[in-house]
Amino acid sequence: MEGIVKQTNGAVAVIPATPAGLVNGEQLLKIAQLVNEGAGLAKFTTGEHIVILTAEDKVEQVKQELASVGLGIAPVGPTVRNVKTCPGNLCEFALQNALNDGLNVDKEFSGREMPNAVKIAISGCPRNCMEARCNDIGFIGTKNGYKLYIGGKGGNQILGELLDKDVAPDELINYTKHIIAIYKDNAKPKERLASVINRIGIEKFKR
Repeated sequence: MEGIVKQTNGAVAVIPATPAGLVNGEQLLKIAQLVNEGAGLAKFTTGEHIVILTAEDKVEQVKQELASVGLGIAPVGPTVRNVKTCPGNLCEFALQNALNDGLNVDKEFSGREMPNAVKIAISGCPRNCMEARCNDIGFIGTKNGYKLYIGGKGGNQILGELLDKDVAPDELINYTKHIIAIYKDNAKPKERLASVINRIGIEKFKR
């Protein structure tokens, strides 16, 4: 499901896909152009997105303009959302390269259809700037790899439970694939991961 959402004031929010919150200079200039041609404002979100407000009859044009600089539309609804990460090794406190690892996870899973939204966040150290435990799947870097938490729901103030620790960076994709497979096999329609864990137990998700 594409990130194109009608707003209460009649405008339409177009949400470019920005994995790990990254855009280049050309893309920023294009976004600025589209903002100036639209509502004149953009909104940064907690999901590391920039929301562009435009008129309904301009949506296809905005999509084409974004595509011209390599920007697709972010997934919303019952999908794996864009993966959120911190700056990774660009930060002096990083213990793991969350930025690189997050981009790899995003490339593998972003946009996949799910019973409900699946939000993934990766922090490179225990400072946990990405609030990984508030997401369905959250990784927090340590000197030995990553701690893995599942079942968080930020909007409901539910913190994810610890599933594993010392997960190697090259195992993030396989572990995420494992969790998603169990979730899809056991979820009722529209059920979030936290509810599935409450119903079948966290032990079912361990490898």
